[in-house]
Amino acid sequence: MGGPPHSTATIGRWSALGWDTTDSTNSRALQALKSAPQHSLDHFAIHVNEQTAGRGQQQRAWTQEANRDLVMTLILTRNLPAAHPFALNLAISLAVLEGIGDALPAINVDGLEIKWPNDIMWRGRKAGGVLIENSWRGSHWASAVIGIGVNVAGAPPYPNATPLQPEIENAAHTIENLRRSILQRSEQRLAEMTHPQALLQQFHQRLHGWGQLQRWQLDGHPVRGILESIDIEGRLCVSENGVKHCFSPGEVGWLGLEPRAGKE
Repeated sequence: MGGPPHSTATIGRWSALGWDTTDSTNSRALQALKSAPQHSLDHFAIHVNEQTAGRGQQQRAWTQEANRDLVMTLILTRNLPAAHPFALNLAISLAVLEGIGDALPAINVDGLEIKWPNDIMWRGRKAGGVLIENSWRGSHWASAVIGIGVNVAGAPPYPNATPLQPEIENAAHTIENLRRSILQRSEQRLAEMTHPQALLQQFHQRLHGWGQLQRWQLDGHPVRGILESIDIEGRLCVSENGVKHCFSPGEVGWLGLEPRAGKE
């Protein structure tokens, strides 16, 4: 990132290091892992005020407004759940929702949901997301780099996105509180990865569109069905005309919810 951090903090087990700007916190974390001794960067959090080349799922661009949105990457190198890797996604997604609820009390938490696999939704519109990039050495899960972006007060990056509190006066203070809350909640949730089925049950309770008719796209062809469940491997399971189909993350693209009966 071109120099030493301008801020350091210890939050539970996390060492949080802050810089003003970088291209991508995930890219910088991956680069740091290449040169660091094994396990030396476990429970590190990198955060910046501005990210110039952020990315989301499938290398899509992910933008935030400088000093108005949260940008953070977590690094883990120990106790990763190799038997059930999706448990990490479950734990972090739930921690982000809970951190938002803790730090932004004006937000009605009933409107906060997770759209499979890890988009953060607020009243049906995207307010953030999680990008997990893993490194394996054979069957050993060596490290996980977890990018977290939350639209706190900045202008939405695209039409179906939304900030959580666009009129907030002191965005920097709110972002600092949100960062701390997410790290605290993450520490709690990561400890629960030994019980992935319990995490999965709670994930379902916060799942956007669970039990509703929706549309996806598979290799350019539409898939229309009811979101039945997410399995422990992280696959989306859809019931289409009484037939169950399951899709891995990245295999299908979400097109939207079908209108409920009696609604436009």
